[in-house]
Amino acid sequence: MPLAKLGWNAERAEQFAPHAAKGLVPARIAVEDKHFYRVWTAEAELTAQITGKLIHEAGGQHAQLPKVGDWVAVKRVPNEEKATIHALLPRRTQITRKTSGRDTAAQILATNVEIVFLVTAADATFNAARLERMLVMANESGARPVVILNKIDLCDDLDAKLAEATRVAGNTLVLAACALTGRGVKQVAALIKPRDTVVFIGTSGVGKSSLINQLYGEDLMPTVAVRESDAKGRHTTSWREMIFLPKGGVVIDTPGMREFHLWDAAQGAKETFPEIETLSSGCHFRDCTHTNEKACAVLTAVAAGTLPRERYDSFVKLQREIGYLREAEKRAGWQDRRKSDRVAHRIFNKPG
Repeated sequence: MPLAKLGWNAERAEQFAPHAAKGLVPARIAVEDKHFYRVWTAEAELTAQITGKLIHEAGGQHAQLPKVGDWVAVKRVPNEEKATIHALLPRRTQITRKTSGRDTAAQILATNVEIVFLVTAADATFNAARLERMLVMANESGARPVVILNKIDLCDDLDAKLAEATRVAGNTLVLAACALTGRGVKQVAALIKPRDTVVFIGTSGVGKSSLINQLYGEDLMPTVAVRESDAKGRHTTSWREMIFLPKGGVVIDTPGMREFHLWDAAQGAKETFPEIETLSSGCHFRDCTHTNEKACAVLTAVAAGTLPRERYDSFVKLQREIGYLREAEKRAGWQDRRKSDRVAHRIFNKPG
């Protein structure tokens, strides 16, 4: 497979030059399974494992290890369909969320993507607040977000649902589609260029795999019907996987997610609420939090009814969550440093 089909370009070739001098070859991560991977090189698809040195350099930070979409430098094992991963190239974009549970750590869903397709259903499961969170995560990634309102065949009032999704999406493009009939899929396909990598993100049951099947032209990804009792879906993707479209372009399918825990996404929040960002330029204080300050243009707009109260409330809630994550990350870093200091103290003050 030509590297260009995988998304290789002159910039990455320049980044890879030091590794090429060591006899390593470029590869792209297609599947991740703990410390084992499936990678694509220009010559073959290989099973790969990261070196102990690379694990050590990551310093226990899982996000610093290779993820689906990453470009890596590998050394092929002679006479085997295996390789070892020796280095990770810089990421141009990355989609990150906070891990589930109480741990304060980043989980990377995909890297080096051009477009993030945020898939939501137009049926009774549509949730504006969840879509806002997805948009914050996508805007923070550095990639271009596009909202796909899928399952429009199950929507009684498509115009109203599109209007609601568009209101939440701000400046982000919103497309209506039906993976069952193929309606709107051409508009989605037209956005994917031959060397682009795109990712589909959404909760279980919104039809991500069905949309990918339509783009591919056949049933490549497994699908299951949602439960009729509550319209909830079941996981059909067990890991993030790269799919090569016949007309060019790479698709990364992700498992359906029940929750979207945000990571540090201050810039993403600004881009998700462009109307608030515009209003904030009229605030008296440069560091205005838009909560209780005097001469706040945002609060004035809320009081006047020109900024919907629900949009304002969503913005404030997300800002508080991002602030909490920053403080939690600082505490975690402080605790790690104290632990390291204690270990160092025991080593250097060991008797004898």
